[in-house]
Amino acid sequence: NGTLLTSTTTTSGTTLNLTNLPETGDYQVFVDPYYGETLQAQVLLASGTTGGEAVDGDGGEYATTVAGQNVYLTFPASAGQRLGLGISDLVVSTGSYVNVYVYRPDGSHLTSMSCYQSTSGCGLNVSAGTAGTYSVVVQPVGASQTMSFKTTLSTDLAVALPLDTVQALALSRRGQ
Repeated sequence: NGTLLTSTTTTSGTTLNLTNLPETGDYQVFVDPYYGETLQAQVLLASGTTGGEAVDGDGGEYATTVAGQNVYLTFPASAGQRLGLGISDLVVSTGSYVNVYVYRPDGSHLTSMSCYQSTSGCGLNVSAGTAGTYSVVVQPVGASQTMSFKTTLSTDLAVALPLDTVQALALSRRGQ
């Protein structure tokens, strides 16, 4: 429709992740070198890496093949549900971490965290205030980074604690 969706500036290379395109149809990429200079470039339009997470189900495995590419995940949640999202076996090609963002069904930010390769990942607590489909964006740090990781989505464990009695707990899933 001719409106600007997003833009970026670079001197050597960049990745521009296009999330939630608002309309179907053709989109135009406009490249404009500074100061009227000439340009030699390579441009790649790559499909995104996506997946859906099942609460207390099998985990997912994800890997990006294009440097700078995001991973987009979704999961359903009920109002008041408390969940743990686990990122494990994190491997990054450059740098030491990735950023993870969780969004409510209306698209507003819920929580975020950096996940480090040195700890093999991270865990995020998700308190679903409203019912609906929540989304997760796992974002590389830097335009040259690729990543691979596993995910689990678990219901928080709720256990009654009797007074003056030791209670054994077992959290068997990353992020729970």
